[in-house]
Amino acid sequence: MADRDLLCRFWRHFLYYFNFNELFKLNKSSTNKLSKKLANTMNQVKQNYQRAASAAKHSILRHPTRTMAEILRSCAERAEAYASPDVYGSGELIEQFEARIAKLLGKPAAVFLPSGTLAQPLALRIHAEQRGRKGIALHPTSHLVLHEQDGYQQLWGLQGQQVGQADSVLTADDLAAVNDPSQLAALLLELPMREIGGQLPSWDDLQAQVQWARKNNIAVHLDGARLWQCEHYYQRSFAEVCALFDSVYVSLYKDLGGIASAILAGSTEFVAQARVWSRRAGGNLISMYPYVLAAEQGLEENLSVMPKVAAFAQKLAPLLASIPGVKANPQQPQAAMFHLHIEAKEAELIEAVARHAEQESVLVLPLPRAQQNGCCICEIPLGRNALQQPAQFWYEHLRACLATIIKAN
Repeated sequence: MADRDLLCRFWRHFLYYFNFNELFKLNKSSTNKLSKKLANTMNQVKQNYQRAASAAKHSILRHPTRTMAEILRSCAERAEAYASPDVYGSGELIEQFEARIAKLLGKPAAVFLPSGTLAQPLALRIHAEQRGRKGIALHPTSHLVLHEQDGYQQLWGLQGQQVGQADSVLTADDLAAVNDPSQLAALLLELPMREIGGQLPSWDDLQAQVQWARKNNIAVHLDGARLWQCEHYYQRSFAEVCALFDSVYVSLYKDLGGIASAILAGSTEFVAQARVWSRRAGGNLISMYPYVLAAEQGLEENLSVMPKVAAFAQKLAPLLASIPGVKANPQQPQAAMFHLHIEAKEAELIEAVARHAEQESVLVLPLPRAQQNGCCICEIPLGRNALQQPAQFWYEHLRACLATIIKAN
């Protein structure tokens, strides 16, 4: 009798667990199918947005765009002025351009590189070798931390130490709280700080941060991906700003409109070492003249307008933030960009923006780059496009675009 009861209990447990596992598998399968369906739906929503955005006659974002063919034709016309292409970093075109940017930044020398993802850890590695330390102090929202798959540590052998709060600009007080500065080779400062809406430290605090680094024999490197936006806020030339830094990286496409590529500037000795490291890392391409030509054109077309764009941002952001359900970060922009936090669901917002672009031929927002506290965060990088219309124009179109979904939510 006892054996029979034991056997019955065994089979009950067996059937229970068997059914549970089958049910778990079924639920997991259903969840995976639902997740895939939702992902496909969102991809379709974003594709519809891209089509509408491309067709819109007016855009609040950056500068007027050209087709690939138009860009290459323009580069070809510029190339007529040069007898031959650059070869492994040598040649009239690339050397003249490097000298031009070096002078603009107030540095003795500069090297043209394919990307900032190469330029910045390369610069930090040089500073680390010079000081015999591996530590790098950087903000939690640094591009190296968020967007480069930890390359500066995994590939370049550096050790990051995050300093400051993710939602606030880095300050001299943050640096004063660092426990052991003797382990640090370099301090990386981003001007402006993209992830928090293009915020900038005051000039006095920036100087105090640099003084702290100098006191501790720490090199100071500038992540100047968007440096071109800073002139208006600081009321100083690029050379005056860059004089605070041992090395400077600038992007040649973000605000200038080039195809890709970057410049790394510093002392003559520093740049000579950077060329060696570029060769080691595969950045010394046989020819880069299309990138140089496009960057040259972008510099001439877009750089001079950036102070005016930054001033326009200071007028535009508070106006857009007066729309119900919209907040600006920062409330008063310091650069030619800001973030809008919009109380809306991602798919609904994207659909509304695409619909408005189709109906009015006006693009008022980019795709959201993040969600936080029930809001979509949209980055607004301004350029010549926004200046083509008064701030009231963009206010009225954004308000009309959001009217139905803000009301619905």
